[in-house]
Amino acid sequence: MKEQVRVLVVEDEFITLDALRDALEDMGYGISGDAMRAKDALLVLERGDTDIAILDIHLRHSESGIWLAEQINERFGIPFIFLTAFTDKKTIAEAGATSPAAYLVKPFNQQDLYAAIELALVTFADRNSNRQENGDSSGNQLLINDSIFVKDGLSYKKIPLKDILFVEAFKNYLELVTDAGRFVVRSTLKDFLATLPETEFLQTHRSYIVNARAIKEIGGNYLLVHDTEVPISRQLKADILRKLQLYS
Repeated sequence: MKEQVRVLVVEDEFITLDALRDALEDMGYGISGDAMRAKDALLVLERGDTDIAILDIHLRHSESGIWLAEQINERFGIPFIFLTAFTDKKTIAEAGATSPAAYLVKPFNQQDLYAAIELALVTFADRNSNRQENGDSSGNQLLINDSIFVKDGLSYKKIPLKDILFVEAFKNYLELVTDAGRFVVRSTLKDFLATLPETEFLQTHRSYIVNARAIKEIGGNYLLVHDTEVPISRQLKADILRKLQLYS
């Protein structure tokens, strides 16, 4: 089962905060937490289960939403959306310096909120894709907090890395196999492997990556993952066996 995208809401007007929570839950998003002060929001962020944040620019306390955005950029590396009732040039210039993934202007409706979140995910994915070799990416995946977000129609679906059983390459496309289904992303195996925790994922073949936690059996030239025999190449076998720390 794919997990929800989890949203942190930072807003010092209770009515707006409550409306945001209700709208997010109605649309199927999860709530990682809410806060009326920037420092309280940091406590939520430090738990590490927030995928995207919605920040009111003008918080009525010493630390503003812009200050919090700077902390997110420095420490947490997730996308954020600025929420504001003010759209003057000075405010936008100050906010823009923190590179928000999207803006949401008050008053807003549910469609505005949905569009802002999906735009933020796409924008964040596009920024990350520029770091890949040769710029070869269609922006249909991004990695946040140990989960990959894979484009599914007009939205992004969250797949925790631990749920990926194995990955099979087809030229510049990959098929991610999970218990919940199969998902296609555009990437090379090399680029995708570089985003994964190397202690948990192993390349077994020029066309395969395996989640070490999902291995059920080790054969002479294959690994049994779920009900699939994933091949092991002769060149990689010794390194794979060493990493798996076999005992006889």
